[in-house]
Amino acid sequence: MIMSKTKDDSSTQSDLGSVAKQRKAKALGAAGEQEAVEYLERNNYLILERNYRAKRYEIDIIAFKDDEIVVVEVKTRTGNEIIEPEEAVNHRKRQMLIWAADKYVHEKNRHEPVRFDIISIIEGNNGPEIKHLKNAFNVMSY
Repeated sequence: MIMSKTKDDSSTQSDLGSVAKQRKAKALGAAGEQEAVEYLERNNYLILERNYRAKRYEIDIIAFKDDEIVVVEVKTRTGNEIIEPEEAVNHRKRQMLIWAADKYVHEKNRHEPVRFDIISIIEGNNGPEIKHLKNAFNVMSY
């Protein structure tokens, strides 16, 4: 007896592929965040928080250097994408980072200026290529 795939079988296989893809992306992101932390520490940043949550929003890294709080969004890619990783930090994501940073400074009673950076990491055969975009955007532009 020959079994044929039903529509439900193929959607289940698709769902499993999607879950595997999500896990791989999450692992890539976590590795990229760790590389970003190590990069920042090598450059004399003090890491204050990792994966700071404000309701449903998250800041990858909050650091401190030169009397500034530095909010860092990390974008890690494999190099196969069409756009640069930092281009994925769109208007909505920037607004979310600003909102979460405001929550952080109020919650922690901080009074230093806040800077928003993006660390773009492209994983390659020769190791990660790290690009640090300091002051990538500011509150005044929103």
